[in-house]
Amino acid sequence: MISINESGGLKVIEHILKYLKSKGKVRACLLHKLEIRFCKPGSKIRVKKKQLISCLILMMKKRIIDIIIPEPFQIQWRIQNLKNLNYLKDGRYYVRKFPKLNNELLEIKKKRNYYFDSRILNFDNKKLVFDTIENLKIIIKKVPEIKYKTIIYYPHDSEPLNIYETFEGNYNLHFLDFKSPIRSNKIYDKLQIDLEEQKLDLSIIQSYRIKFMCMYITLIESIHKAIMDIQENKKLTNDYEKKLRGLVTKFGYYCDMYVRSDWIDIEPNPYRWESFFKTFDLPFKIINISFNNIKFYGRTFEFWVRFNYCIFIEKKFKNLILHLKKLGYEEFKDENYDNYIAIGVNHEVFEPCPSIEYFYFLNKYVFYYHLFYLFYHCFEYIKKIKTNIKFTYKERELYKTFLPVMESFFNVQDGKIVKKLIFNYYTYNSDELELIYNKFLLNNVKKIEKKLFNYFIIKCSK
Repeated sequence: MISINESGGLKVIEHILKYLKSKGKVRACLLHKLEIRFCKPGSKIRVKKKQLISCLILMMKKRIIDIIIPEPFQIQWRIQNLKNLNYLKDGRYYVRKFPKLNNELLEIKKKRNYYFDSRILNFDNKKLVFDTIENLKIIIKKVPEIKYKTIIYYPHDSEPLNIYETFEGNYNLHFLDFKSPIRSNKIYDKLQIDLEEQKLDLSIIQSYRIKFMCMYITLIESIHKAIMDIQENKKLTNDYEKKLRGLVTKFGYYCDMYVRSDWIDIEPNPYRWESFFKTFDLPFKIINISFNNIKFYGRTFEFWVRFNYCIFIEKKFKNLILHLKKLGYEEFKDENYDNYIAIGVNHEVFEPCPSIEYFYFLNKYVFYYHLFYLFYHCFEYIKKIKTNIKFTYKERELYKTFLPVMESFFNVQDGKIVKKLIFNYYTYNSDELELIYNKFLLNNVKKIEKKLFNYFIIKCSK
């Protein structure tokens, strides 16, 4: 354990900065993540939580970082009777609620959205700064939940971090009017989910949030809550449409950032199975992903997503190229180079979602299912060009890992390429949607993540 003397403190600050600079385009993380990194047994640079906070406050005072705490609401599940649902039987269900973080130490001023924001603190007023910092220390010490809300932000060479204020980023969301395509005429027997099963589902959510809660979740969740609030107060809000559009743009912007940082711009990493294609330097490319539009219906948000990807195949492998085209893949001529042909698919996804966690996992599996499905069709080609890697038929079948989720939620069948993916349980009732996601997604998340993590660790250790 090191102490925060001059050299020790500088060393911790150096490592904090290094970590923040590695965080992609928005250089920020949660206090929770820093505690895991620097205060847990086994940490290379280990300090006490009190010492970590001292370092962060020193960095804030020197204007190296900012400390930001959005509105500190919490998430609770309460039992409620639900009726007249599309896919569920009438009954008692756990429903998500958003009460304020209940602690007498937290006093929210009516005209202030952020609980704390060092960006607007007058550092010339020494007494104000001293009192503010002392209060912040007490809150962090006595309200453990606040570490999941506290964002440590390194603004230099970073994209903006805006929740409640005017959006300053360079992002154009296409506010296109669209109607979700007609769903299949499949008739579903109404589901009944007992309370014990729901409790198990909620324990998985809680476990995920404790282990994997990240800055993007807190950021997007806070914007989501602001969108819910402005819709509830529509009649009392001046320039309602303009303000709502600004919030929705921010929501889409940070969802886009989240997706890109975790799946597209990911670096090779033996502990992240999502880096499979980067780690083994495979000739696949994510060409683009875009959110054509996002609509909000209370808590439920509806996405119209487009994404495309390809594999680069040498021209001499004509039979493979023809085979892929017969299956439904297409050539992206703008991506062709030298003696390589880019073959892939354009997909559209239409889906309603009640919360960012579900959006994250569902779309990650949509994304990787299709990449691994193309890998499956090009397996023999990959083996020929990557003779240094011992790929087996276990890798060839990896796409099947995601099938339980894909077949539960979309019009997908093994052996077919579906270019327009339409959510099976299309409803804008956020409580019903959440229960459906819990039933068909959460247990599969646990299985998929564990299976792929173990597989990838072993594969990378060989």
